[in-house]
Amino acid sequence: MAETKAKRFLSLFLLLSTAAATSKNTTIDFIRQSCGKTLYPSLCYASLTPYATSVQQDPVKLAAAAANVSLSKIHDASYLAAAFRRSSAGRVSAALRDCVETLGAAADLTNRSAGEITKLGDASKTGGSGGIAWEVSNAQTWMSAAMTNEETCIDGFDGVRAGTGVRAMCDRIGGVKKYTSNALALINTLVHGT
Repeated sequence: MAETKAKRFLSLFLLLSTAAATSKNTTIDFIRQSCGKTLYPSLCYASLTPYATSVQQDPVKLAAAAANVSLSKIHDASYLAAAFRRSSAGRVSAALRDCVETLGAAADLTNRSAGEITKLGDASKTGGSGGIAWEVSNAQTWMSAAMTNEETCIDGFDGVRAGTGVRAMCDRIGGVKKYTSNALALINTLVHGT
């Protein structure tokens, strides 16, 4: 009798384990396919696969995760720029001050975009669809504006003597723009599907 219960338990455990693994593989494939629609698919895939469990196969949750990853990268770059500014002077310090300010605006816009995307998920749970086009449009606009602010940060270093720190800062912001671009592309798929 105990042997039968043990076999049933083992069978159930294996069945559930197989189902969970299949679901995770399907979600990973979903993320890979979705990231294939971005300009930086490898970066997209690497940054979003850690969220596979929460994303499932939901394009809204994937876009929200991408926006939140972008937001995290913007914050990291802003902290780095602020720290670098403390040890800078003159034109470099002024460019970094402006960069911190524009990255702050980019973070605010990205946060607003993520909020709009989250509303989409809430609307789909309740069956509402009244403002979905409006919310996606807002999310697209704000994410695009965030990317513009990131570019403005880089442009602020034009004419500044490009030391190692300045080049590293510009490279860092260029990397942040890739995450933001991926998030925008995934938001665009909510409307266009491609």
